[in-house]
Amino acid sequence: MEQKISAQEQPEREPLVSSTRGGNQQPHPSAGEEWRKEFPYPWNEDEVVTRRDTLHFLLAGSGALFLATGVLTIIGHLPSGEQVNAVPIARVGELAENAWKVFEFPDQYAQGILINLPGKGLVAYSDVCTHLSCAVTYQQESRQLHCPCHEGYFDAATGEVLAGPPTRPLPLIHIAVQDGIIYAVKQVPR
Repeated sequence: MEQKISAQEQPEREPLVSSTRGGNQQPHPSAGEEWRKEFPYPWNEDEVVTRRDTLHFLLAGSGALFLATGVLTIIGHLPSGEQVNAVPIARVGELAENAWKVFEFPDQYAQGILINLPGKGLVAYSDVCTHLSCAVTYQQESRQLHCPCHEGYFDAATGEVLAGPPTRPLPLIHIAVQDGIIYAVKQVPR
């Protein structure tokens, strides 16, 4: 039992194009275009920045940051040249045995510590703790360098870590004696 619907009984459909007086045909506004009537913004382009453009921007930005980080890491690990900068820090005989002195090296923004150890003589280290950059002090009775921030201890004879959270030894500062003056010459990171 097939039923055939005659052309007269078919529901009438609206044409997708409507004609105007001059014979010009214009598209009939569909349901997808009705939002434009409800939100009439004076904007010629709806998609100034597409999702694809946003993803390209984010990918390029992330790549640029990755490359910049890599370049800065490589530059930071390049060995610096022989920068010998002799800075006078004390006079010979100025420090008694088991005494210590803080000095500025290599400039006014960084300091070192000079110690006259019994049985070893003069040694110098950076006074910046390798844990969180607090200043270390010399404890004469135990002959250790102490970081008061987190209770780190270093051996005064070698600069090696004895206890606490630091994992690296103190940077060594090479010293030289000339004409009765002690000079800090070069800092060696370890």
